[in-house]
Amino acid sequence: MEDDGLRRRGAHHHERPEVDDDDHESSSLLRHAPSRGSHAEHDKEEESICTSTISEGVRSLSRITNQIKDIRVEDVYRYWSIFQNWLYEVPTMARSWSTYIPVGSISSFNFLKPPELTPEQEQLLAEFVEKNVGISYTHESHFHLLTKLWELSFPNATEKPEQHDPMWKRMGFQGNDPATDFRAAGMLPVLCLTFFAEAYPDKYMELLKRSNGKSAEESYPFACAAINVVYMLTDIMKLKSTTGNSASLQEAASMRANFVKMLEKNEKAFMELFCVVFLFLDSEWVRTNATYMQFPIVLKTTREKTCAALRSSGAKSPVSVADIMGIELFDE
Repeated sequence: MEDDGLRRRGAHHHERPEVDDDDHESSSLLRHAPSRGSHAEHDKEEESICTSTISEGVRSLSRITNQIKDIRVEDVYRYWSIFQNWLYEVPTMARSWSTYIPVGSISSFNFLKPPELTPEQEQLLAEFVEKNVGISYTHESHFHLLTKLWELSFPNATEKPEQHDPMWKRMGFQGNDPATDFRAAGMLPVLCLTFFAEAYPDKYMELLKRSNGKSAEESYPFACAAINVVYMLTDIMKLKSTTGNSASLQEAASMRANFVKMLEKNEKAFMELFCVVFLFLDSEWVRTNATYMQFPIVLKTTREKTCAALRSSGAKSPVSVADIMGIELFDE
């Protein structure tokens, strides 16, 4: 009993009031505050830290220099492309971060918000969507357009395919009935491909020829690729669907704002954008020496590059988007 009592009294005698970590740190700093005599030692310590930091920086620079020596030309292109994409992403990242800014201070960050459309722009966009997006393809209503596209693609052909014909595979459709492939994007791809063939015939024929490679493994499906591009453009701008998280909806709003400004100046702006994006997809296919099985990877890269370009403040017209994406619409 006596030992227990001594232990309790001893514990009470040595008991200290609890302090917060911040108070403890403050008191610790006070206890170890340098005296006047220790200023010289403190300066030496700072000088040592500075020297160490500079040395580490020099070593890092040396490592980077050695890595640069080993970089191949195609790697330089890839890294530069990644850096460009990052630059285009900055406004989007800023808008995403704005969701974490307190509501009371958000008015100071209006530049982070996607620009709002005027009533006239809203109407123009709605009219474009109503006339072009989500319109189902039917042979009864649109087969004459598809026949015209065949004639533009194969002007010297003596035969024309029927509605259900194996000849359609020559253009890059997956089966004998093109209507099956048009389910994803409707009849808009027919209009876009026809515009491409008429506006840029040399580029169009170059892509069509390249899509029919030496072997099936070296080729990509021309018509299906075009359908994917059209669907991608309508999807990333949310022209028909408005579902998605807040970040993707903000990105789509920014792209729509740029697109509708193009549409105000050129009613064929979407067709022009289609040509630019399709040309980029083809150039990426060539640059990466892709095969048929790698087509989804090429399509993913194309989507990322297109999103970045359309969100850019420099996306004033399809031509400026082509410049951002590194595409030449006309041969020099």
